[in-house]
Amino acid sequence: MMQGFLCVLVVLSLVCLVRAGPPDWISAEILEMVQSDKGRCMAEHGTTEALIDDVNKGNLPNDKAITCYMYCLFEAFSLVDDEANIEVEMLVGFLPEHMQAVANELIDVCAKLDGADVCDKMYVMAKCVMEKRPDLWFML
Repeated sequence: MMQGFLCVLVVLSLVCLVRAGPPDWISAEILEMVQSDKGRCMAEHGTTEALIDDVNKGNLPNDKAITCYMYCLFEAFSLVDDEANIEVEMLVGFLPEHMQAVANELIDVCAKLDGADVCDKMYVMAKCVMEKRPDLWFML
């Protein structure tokens, strides 16, 4: 089950396809499992589904409601440390094998970027992923 949670979180930074729904390899079971943390993180940071939908259309504002939401989800599953540094091996290890090389390339470039705080760092990393691989952008 933890693997399912981690796969969903990986989606936030690496496997983001701009389309009507999540990528095919994310099962309904995984989507259901992440709902409680998604709801908690949305409530804690004032994130709305409309804001998430807008991000999925390619509009990523430097807004704490979305950037802190991203950090909250990653932190909930220990995919980042308290300075928003990505736990690379764990993150990549839960991706399907065919996506791992691309993930490593993106992490090599985007995860090394810095921000003013953990939320800003998530923004900078997400913006990098969107710019480098807009075809791989999707947020839950």
